[in-house]
Amino acid sequence: MTRLGLPSVDRLSTLSADLNKPLRQIAEIGRNTALLREVVRTLKRVAADTDALPGIRTDMARVAEATSVLKAMDDRMATIEEAMPVLVEVQRHLAQLPETMGQLLKALDELNQSVDTLQGAVEPMGRLANRVPGGKKSGAADT
Repeated sequence: MTRLGLPSVDRLSTLSADLNKPLRQIAEIGRNTALLREVVRTLKRVAADTDALPGIRTDMARVAEATSVLKAMDDRMATIEEAMPVLVEVQRHLAQLPETMGQLLKALDELNQSVDTLQGAVEPMGRLANRVPGGKKSGAADT
C-alpha cells in the first residue's frame, strides 16, 4: 500500500489498462500536492515580506525629502563657491582698511590744519573789509 492508501503500482499492473492510467495519475497528483504545500509556504513568506512595503514606502519618501533638502544645500554651497573669489578680494581690501583709514585720518588732520591756517589768514581781511565804506551790511555783527 502507498501513502495514500492505494495499492502499489506493481499490484495494479494486473488491472486493466483502462484502470491503470487513472491510478497513475492519482499518484502524480499526490506528488504535485506535496509541491503545492511548498508553494503555499513560499507564498506565506512572500506575504510576510510584502508587509514591510508600506514602511519602505515611508522610508523612501523620507529619503526623497532628504534628497530635496540636500539638493537645495548643494545649490547654496555652489553659490557660495562661485562667490569665493569675490569674497577673498573683499577680505584682502578689508585687511587694508586700517592702513587706509589711518592715511585718511592723517589727510583730514592736514586739511583741518590748512583750513585753520586759511581762516587765520582770511579773518584779518574780513575785519578790514568790514571797515571799508559799504563793506558792512546793516545789522551784521563784527567777527
